[in-house]
Amino acid sequence: MNIKTYILALLCLFVSLTSRCVLAQTNQVLDIGNRRELFIDDHLVGEMKNVQLLVHQPIREEIAVKCDQPWEGNGCGYYTVLHDRQEAVYRMYYHAWQIPTGIEPGGPLTIGYFESQDGIHWERPNLGLCEFQGSKDNNIILDKLGDGGRCHDFSPFIDSNPAAKPEGRYKAIGAGFENQKGIWVYQSPDGIHWTPMAPGPVFDKGAFDTQNISFWSETEKKYVMYYRVFSKGGFSGTRLINRAVSDDFLHWTDEGTIAFPEGEGPQPLAQFYVNQVKPYERAPHLYIGFPARYVDHGLTASTPLLPEWKLREKRMTVTPRYGTAITDSIYITSRDGRNFRQSNDVFLPPGLRTKHNWSYGDNYIAWHVVETESVKDDAPRELSLYATESYFTGRQSRLRRYSLRVDGFASMHAKLKQGEFTTKPIRFSGKELSLNVATSAAGLVQVEILSPDGTPISGFSLADCDIIYGDSLDRRVSWKGNRSVEALAGRPVVLRMVVREADVYSLKFEN
Repeated sequence: MNIKTYILALLCLFVSLTSRCVLAQTNQVLDIGNRRELFIDDHLVGEMKNVQLLVHQPIREEIAVKCDQPWEGNGCGYYTVLHDRQEAVYRMYYHAWQIPTGIEPGGPLTIGYFESQDGIHWERPNLGLCEFQGSKDNNIILDKLGDGGRCHDFSPFIDSNPAAKPEGRYKAIGAGFENQKGIWVYQSPDGIHWTPMAPGPVFDKGAFDTQNISFWSETEKKYVMYYRVFSKGGFSGTRLINRAVSDDFLHWTDEGTIAFPEGEGPQPLAQFYVNQVKPYERAPHLYIGFPARYVDHGLTASTPLLPEWKLREKRMTVTPRYGTAITDSIYITSRDGRNFRQSNDVFLPPGLRTKHNWSYGDNYIAWHVVETESVKDDAPRELSLYATESYFTGRQSRLRRYSLRVDGFASMHAKLKQGEFTTKPIRFSGKELSLNVATSAAGLVQVEILSPDGTPISGFSLADCDIIYGDSLDRRVSWKGNRSVEALAGRPVVLRMVVREADVYSLKFEN
């Protein structure tokens, strides 16, 4: 064999192997079972034509709570909101704090508690647990972590681990702020009375200068924690999100910094503060986080045009960034807890407002979303989110409720010009295909089921599909009146959706 023939043979072998790798990637089948899949990112999406992945911003609603008591102030934040269905109550936790502004002095940092029957109207209960200025008439649940000094943040969750004991039905992590810096772990039978599970911090490898969160993962069958670290340079470096895991909530293994595709994730000009990662209740395999983006353009021509410039000037006497930094929120998603994707648009922008916003600390979304009844006529249940505002503005701050359609973080969206998209090859279990979908009066959605090679499957072609229009969280797809897809369960298929003036938010194969 001469050298030219040898090189040609190697080239043919390389092309053959490359083609097989590409084919293997193309033919990779996502086994979704009967899980709900949200079109919140491109995880399930194959090809698109005249369709876009559209981020939906939540709708501003009423003020949920106002923090105006002597132990509260302009720095109240790091909120956690839980819905305890067993006790039929919503619980809210936050750190109560007054930050020095150049006008108002600073104050102590404690952990406060609100309660609600519907997630909309909140009460500040008089708990009688902790003393403040000689009185226990307050809603403070913690004023220190053991003998570790002030509690910087405290994020409870309802422990769904089957091995959890009654006294540990609620668990929480909190960061020590002074004497023994690090993560402390607590438990509670009722979400109000808390006891430490260890005499000191159980994890000390992070910066812990933001809200640190943890939860029991039904998918991973372990406890997961997300916390803050810095790249080289200490507090002057880039802020990053790290992850640790535990089998018993006491002994933690650090797994390093979460990953993003190249070009995504925290940027030097828009660093992530809180992470707010948690499994989405309707799709527990899907982790959704709401990082606040901290942006400091410095003192520019736009800075004096932001709301309340005189107040900003006063704050800048404490530190310049108190007047120049601003914050908004995006979302991030993951299906393995380690590799994340960032939303392709802002999720919660500051908005057209003259005060109570556009400051460092505003638009931090509470951990996490909860379902509530809608206050709008006969609308179905919706998602409620809560975000900070009035940060740094005097002697009080507040939390606003926002509403969002169930599963409505983003959608596959088509305008007047008809479009279509396909899923990647999937394998499902279930009997009927349910869509969370909305159209205009002139809009439509049709679904065709294909073999992985693109051939329409008999009885499930586009011509067979009954036209879908309307607005529903659970619209069943039918083909000439037949809703059953049970015959296709377990085999690889591709869904092709033709859409016009429509949004498809999620899909699920129902049993």
